[in-house]
Amino acid sequence: MPVVKVHDFSVYMKKIITISCFCLTFIALFLVVGTQTACQKQNTNCGCVITVKDVNSNPVSGAYVKLYAPHGQVENSGTTNAAGDIDFNFGLPAIFNVAVTDGLSLNDTLKGTGIIQLQVGQTESTTITVR
Repeated sequence: MPVVKVHDFSVYMKKIITISCFCLTFIALFLVVGTQTACQKQNTNCGCVITVKDVNSNPVSGAYVKLYAPHGQVENSGTTNAAGDIDFNFGLPAIFNVAVTDGLSLNDTLKGTGIIQLQVGQTESTTITVR
């Protein structure tokens, strides 16, 4: 039977402890990373950019844009900027009807319509031409 020296035994124990510590560190790191990725919330931001142009493809600033649900409820509205754009953000995907008027007069001389479908985590774009 081989004789194990006390010195050799302590060397083996140090190696075992070192390997055990490395394994425990690796497992702890794996658990922390796995927990953080599992707890991250999904990006549910659903954005859209509506661009309003006239029949000559010129941007229309100050146009009144209204997003409404298929049953007619207005979900959001506003006016376009100098580039003819307006941005909207929602927390959930949806399909909206888009109506564009000049919004300043009773007869609403500028008119245009369209539809936009919002997707989870994306910003959708559409251009509405007014006549």
